[in-house]
Amino acid sequence: MLKFIRGKAQQPSADRQKLQKELFAFRKTVHHGFPNKPTALAWDPELKLLAISTTNGTLKVIGKPGVEFYGQHHADGTVIKILFVPNQGRLITLCDNNSLHLWEINDGCLAEVKSQVFEGKLKKISAMCIDSSKELLLLGTEGGNVYFLNLKTFQMLDSIIYVDIVMQNLPSSYKITNPGAVEAIAEQPGNPNHILIGYTRGLIVLWDNSNPSNKKIFMNPQQLECLCWFSNGTKFASSHNDGSYAFWDVESEDKPVEEPTTLYGPFPCKPITKLLWVETEREDLIIFSGGMPRASYSEKYTVTVYGSNGKTHAVLDFTSKVIDFIYLESETTSEPGILLVLAEEELIAVDLNNEDMKMILLPYLASLHASAVTCSYHVSNVPKQLHESLKEAGLRQMQDFYSDRKWPTLGGRVLQEVEESDTCELLLTGHEDGTVRFWDCTGVAFASLYKFSSAPLFTSDLPVSPNEEEDEWPPFKKIGTFDPYSDDPRLAVKKVWLCPKSGTLVVAGTAGHVIVATFGEEVSVDSQIPVRTVNIVSDRDNFVWKGYEALTLTKQPPTDSSSLQVSSILQLHPPASVTALCCSTELGLIAVGTAHGLALYDYIRMQPVVTKCTLNSNDLSSAGEGPISRRKSLKKSLRESFRRLRRGRTTKGSSSEEKRGHASPIKGHTIGSPIETRPVERQIEARPVDDSMGGTVRCVHLANTFLISMQNISPTFWAGTNNGTVYAFTISMPPRQKRREENVHSQLGKEIQLKHRAPVLSVTVIDSNNVPLNKDSVVPHRVLICSEEQFKVFTLPGLKPMGKLKLTAHEGCRVRKTNFAKFSTGDKRTSETCLVCLTNLGDCLVLNVPEFRRQLNAAVVPPEDVHGIYSLTFTSHGEAFYLHSSSEYQRISLSTSKVTPLACKLDLPESVREKEESDEVAEDETSENEEDVKDVKEEEDGEGEGKDNDDEDNDKEMKNGFDGGETKGEKNVDDDVPLANGSLLGKLKPVENGVDENKLDFSIGDITVDSVKEHITNINHTSEDNSEQEEVKSSSVVIKSTTTTTITETNVTLPA
Repeated sequence: MLKFIRGKAQQPSADRQKLQKELFAFRKTVHHGFPNKPTALAWDPELKLLAISTTNGTLKVIGKPGVEFYGQHHADGTVIKILFVPNQGRLITLCDNNSLHLWEINDGCLAEVKSQVFEGKLKKISAMCIDSSKELLLLGTEGGNVYFLNLKTFQMLDSIIYVDIVMQNLPSSYKITNPGAVEAIAEQPGNPNHILIGYTRGLIVLWDNSNPSNKKIFMNPQQLECLCWFSNGTKFASSHNDGSYAFWDVESEDKPVEEPTTLYGPFPCKPITKLLWVETEREDLIIFSGGMPRASYSEKYTVTVYGSNGKTHAVLDFTSKVIDFIYLESETTSEPGILLVLAEEELIAVDLNNEDMKMILLPYLASLHASAVTCSYHVSNVPKQLHESLKEAGLRQMQDFYSDRKWPTLGGRVLQEVEESDTCELLLTGHEDGTVRFWDCTGVAFASLYKFSSAPLFTSDLPVSPNEEEDEWPPFKKIGTFDPYSDDPRLAVKKVWLCPKSGTLVVAGTAGHVIVATFGEEVSVDSQIPVRTVNIVSDRDNFVWKGYEALTLTKQPPTDSSSLQVSSILQLHPPASVTALCCSTELGLIAVGTAHGLALYDYIRMQPVVTKCTLNSNDLSSAGEGPISRRKSLKKSLRESFRRLRRGRTTKGSSSEEKRGHASPIKGHTIGSPIETRPVERQIEARPVDDSMGGTVRCVHLANTFLISMQNISPTFWAGTNNGTVYAFTISMPPRQKRREENVHSQLGKEIQLKHRAPVLSVTVIDSNNVPLNKDSVVPHRVLICSEEQFKVFTLPGLKPMGKLKLTAHEGCRVRKTNFAKFSTGDKRTSETCLVCLTNLGDCLVLNVPEFRRQLNAAVVPPEDVHGIYSLTFTSHGEAFYLHSSSEYQRISLSTSKVTPLACKLDLPESVREKEESDEVAEDETSENEEDVKDVKEEEDGEGEGKDNDDEDNDKEMKNGFDGGETKGEKNVDDDVPLANGSLLGKLKPVENGVDENKLDFSIGDITVDSVKEHITNINHTSEDNSEQEEVKSSSVVIKSTTTTTITETNVTLPA
């Protein structure tokens, strides 16, 4: 009976619920890194804003560091073109479903206000541009017609440039059957009535819009790709699909000024997809993408910068596909500006005024995946001194690679600057090429501080392909930082750890190497870095290692005295990947674990303290041969799965029959009446003892606690394995005066075996306040053991159980990551330290210790995003980072007080936006329909007042992240998290939460005339004919702030 009472879910009090809402709340905040799969680029030269779109419909507008605006297209479709309406804070996007969208930056949010869909193959938009008056949008289609869209009303004008009329005015010598689609449209500088229209098959027409006719006709036999005006408006350039470009004079003959130039001919070349003519006082520049010889360099992604006088010639060679490029003019006309290139995997700014064309360091949009991210580690409370040292060292690293020129994107205004503090936050990322990058994650901007590379320390034994000597022509110049290929897979970083106080960095890799480096430590340049080899399987005589060999240390170590200095290297044998890492700078010890066992290393004396092999005696040769070793065949796995399924069915059938045969009514309850029961526990099959991967060490921990008796406190070393075993070692430290002279000793004190042999993910020693040990810890101590299935708290040193939570048995999910985090209220008066954990379903749970009562349950990562779940990293203040894509971190917050918001605003000049009459009409129509909906809502509330009020309260609690004790709250990733300063609801007040990577369905909140009529019909219990319902549906109007118009293939008159 006592167990029944304890198992009963107890609801928290009203005061506790109020405090939970003040402490815990889930929201997605900002994105760090480079947008995944970009598709288009745009630049506002007056407001100095940059816009980038992606394949999943995400739109990102960026200004100065800290100014970012997010938007998400409602309909499925990839954005293929972006245009800024200059100096108005407006954008126009074109999607591949032939829809146009008008976006506005209002009150710190990017909102879609109007949209239009074109239907029909002939109205597929192929080119567009904005006229100089900023009132019309010119749209070229695949059918050859050119349409005009009024930007104020976002409606089509009756004026259309028909391709048939253009063809009728052609001389007989220029007659062609079909000019093809409109490839380019450009307004003549200084003459807004003249429009240059280029067609696919080489026809170029200068159209006079004041007197609708062809003013000038130009013809090129090659297929057209791009058009570009000179600044004086008397000449223009065209590029073609054979790799050639030509210059034309509008006042002279209809032939090119010179013969078309194929710069990299005479052999067939790739198309020149885009071309710009840039005029500077030094020399005029021709900038184009493509045009490389097909036979030799068809696989290269290039942008050529060619001077008109031949002095400048460089072929910028990128490692990923070039999406688009733009030219940013210099503030002074005497020098060339900046070339901004959007590649598929990075954004690169090139200083054209620099002779070597060096890159400009970007304060954001860094390519996180220049080498694939393999691990991450968050460090809080980093002293300013260490931060400045990292920053200065990073600048010295990059001075030879980057230009001194400043980043020009400085639009917008940051409303909430990062508070000045003595500490900051760092995120360390380990990469496949052996580098560790330091990122400043204190604010919205994600700036790169420093890069530590381990590759120069080792010489690779693998065969390296010889570098092919490139010809002097064309003059290629490698540019960019994206390099997905690693010279040696053994260099990959698996674990990283940093002490913010001492500046000690520990890096563990795939080949069993552990590097110890320290800032400010003086190391002789001529001295060889000491390497200590530790054999973990020394007590196993029959062990045979069949994996790759260890890395060989180079004979000439790096001599850069301004960076981290490597003090020692620990090489484990066998050289398997490091699976667990922990360090204590106070003790001078490093604890590591691999698939074969564990080791404790004294990096001060460079001596091993203790080693233990955790391999099963039946498997001495195959454990951990590779980073993805499984040692289980598919046939065996399927056989075991079917056996478990068959066993579960038979167990369920026998138990149900037994219950039916011996069922007896409970006293005081009739059959069928609800009674309080304990949560149903799922039967979890015990894991096999002889699992070949059971000896893998999953976690290590160092703490000063009571392991043997309450009278003696000593340093301890804890390690958890894959088969549910926890080893606890006692450590004997020499006196501080003789620390560098005497050895450290350690021996096994206790061993704990979990019942179901679930992998142990973390071991943490906590004090009586249930907080991880610190200087102010209070006795007695306890130990928290977190496995994939359960959380358990034991007393120390007696190891008596105090509390546990069977997460897998109750809910079927498994734990993937755990950490302790401190949560505070907004006024900092109340704070709690709780356990946060991530499950395999992507849920983040906040639990108190030792009762394990749930404070928050949030669906953070989609369950199918395995890589995102694997990469998630918790912080000590209730935030987390996970890889939203391979190149971008999503930042989330589980705390109400620790949030990184996008608090920014765009200051627009006065009278740049005029109120449209159509908006006023739409608002009047909206208000009338909202009054009708309000009346219907009042009737509905009158009928079921009590039930609706209860539902409202529950929904409010779920949205705030509170789930009411042990019950599980809503877990819809899309519904719980609204968009951040990017709202598709137009003029509705934007929300402050983060942008969701999934496309949200906003039709749930839309109120239509159909829904109102159907609701009235349900109340009156009347039925209508199907034909009447179809008639109502065809005439329905969606009451939204987004105005949507559909343009069919026939000419129609649009509603005002």
